[in-house]
Formats: sequence, structure tokens, C-alpha cells
Amino acid sequence: MLSVKRDWGRVRKAPDELGRFRCSKCREWKDRSDFSRNRRQKSGLNYACKACMRSHARKYNLPAKYKITVDRYDEMMIGQDGMCACCGVTFDESVPMLRPCVDHRHFDGTVRDILCGRCNLAAGNVLDSSDRAAQLAAYLKRWNC
Repeated sequence: MLSVKRDWGRVRKAPDELGRFRCSKCREWKDRSDFSRNRRQKSGLNYACKACMRSHARKYNLPAKYKITVDRYDEMMIGQDGMCACCGVTFDESVPMLRPCVDHRHFDGTVRDILCGRCNLAAGNVLDSSDRAAQLAAYLKRWNC
């Protein structure tokens, strides 16, 4: 197996002739906008691109926070056809409120479904209570919303 040397900030990121930078994880050349800023790195850019960092975070956060694996998460996404289980909007990683969020019960941690950011916030703001959600719906109907 060929090992790939990682440069995690020890070597200043230098752009190629097209102004792109190389990701230390996937080793692909990408635009500056594909990297988060990181003041601790010599180049001022994170060592890995946003996509690699997202997959890295997902790999560690899903088991730690929700007790599910990345494979289970992927199965849930496929089962939901890449759409929010509540409102049916298609997930979009580039729009913060349309990013997929793992919905779970706070008192026991049971994972329910994957929701968009809006629906996840709405469920949290009604304290996961169908009674409160019904009260909110009645209030909005009273104001013709």
C-alpha cells in the first residue's frame, strides 16, 4: 500500500499556476473558496478542503453524538431520497438552513429521522411537543398565515 505524505500545515500551502490549492486529505487541487480560513496554518487556509473536513467530522460526530454509524446515516439519507422527512425539501449543503440534521429525542437520544435545518429548529423550539406544535399551528391559522 502506497502511503501518502500529509503536510498538515507544516508546509505553507502554495497555489498552482491557476491559483488553486491542494487539499492534504483528498490531494485534489481546489479553489481558495473551497478551504476554510485557519489562522494557525502558515498559509491562513485550513489543511483540508471543506468537503473533506465535513466527512471527517461526520465520521467522528455521528457515533459520538447520536450513536449511529456513517453507514446508518447514509442508509437513512437513501431511504428519505435525500429529502427532509418533515417538509420534503431536498437537502443542499451549500445553504445552511437546508443542510441535513439528525433529529433525535433529547431525553433518551433515540434517532428519529434526518430533517432540514428549518424543521429541526422548529421541532426544537416547540420542545418536541405535538401539543405545542398544534397550538402554534392554531395561532398561525388565527392570523391567516
